[in-house]
Parts: sequence; C-alpha cells; structure tokens
Amino acid sequence: MTDRSAVDTIRGYFYQFDLSILSVLQLASLDDSVEVECIEDIDIRAATDVTATQCKYYAKTEYNHSVIKDSVKHMVSHFKESLAGTKPKVLYSIKGHYASGQEKLDGGIDVEFLKKHFLTYTKEKVTYCHHIELGLSDAELEEFLKRLGIDVRAKEFDEQFREVVETLQAVFGGSPFSAEYFFYNNASIE
Repeated sequence: MTDRSAVDTIRGYFYQFDLSILSVLQLASLDDSVEVECIEDIDIRAATDVTATQCKYYAKTEYNHSVIKDSVKHMVSHFKESLAGTKPKVLYSIKGHYASGQEKLDGGIDVEFLKKHFLTYTKEKVTYCHHIELGLSDAELEEFLKRLGIDVRAKEFDEQFREVVETLQAVFGGSPFSAEYFFYNNASIE
C-alpha cells in the first residue's frame, strides 16, 4: 500500500467516525441508540425501527455501481434472512462521497436496475445472480428497495467535520474552539 492510499483509508475511517458522532448527536430520543460495526458500519436504533448504514468515502474516485455492489449484496442477504425470521427487519442505508459520477443513480433504482447493476456478478467467467441464489422474488426485491436508501452525494470530509464541530457546540455550548479541541477530542477517546 502506498503512503497516499494509506492516508485515504485513514480519512475514510475518520469520515465514518465523524458520521457516527453526528448520528449520536442527532438522535431523536434519549431512548434511541447508535451501534458501530454491528449489522453495518453504523446502526441507529429508534423506538420503531433500526437503520443499518454503510459509509463510503472515495473523494478521489468516480462513483460506479461496483463500488457499492458488495454492500448491496450483503444487505440483500440480510434482508432474505429477515424474511426467514433469523435476522431482525431493518432499514438499509448507504452514504457515500465521491469525486464524480453521482448522476449514474439520478434515475433511481427499480427491481431490474437492482438485479442488473448490484445483484449480478461474474466469477471465473460464470455469471451469477445473487437474488436467484437467495430465492428472492421480484415482489420481495421491491420490498427490499422500499427499505433501501442510497445517498451518493454525502458531505465532503471537511464539510462533515465542520458539521460535527457545529453540532457539538450547539448541543454542549461553549466556543468553536472548545467544541473542536475538547468535545470532539473527548469523543475520539471514548
């Protein structure tokens, strides 16, 4: 791994960390909670539902469906298990920041798009269909899509960091300096 890719990977971890802090600060109720690295990167548990969020940060990369394909396949597998009652029913979310290419999802996702771009893959020159392997019908895939939200226009690293600091200041008071150097740093070590 080159030095540059290591820096980019670390930025991705901090991006997820900052999104986790924001998720905690923005909980609607004191009874709600955030879990990190459970079903997905960030799971938000509210009174009525759980939202499992996968976080992607590729500031130098063009968005392509392949970047989130494995995440969608994992979510569809979890969804299938939830239908069988072996996993809890959840809402699924993918939040990502990319250098360009976001318009590739502007038309939305229907069942055919889901199958073609996210659930069909080739391995050793053989084409597989994840939804067929799981035995999911089009109606079940439609239900999955109702539970899936994808945001490929998530905030840039520094913009999200500023939002974290501003939210910390709004919640705990004090100056921007104390929000960044005391509250944020304390969140880093907890």
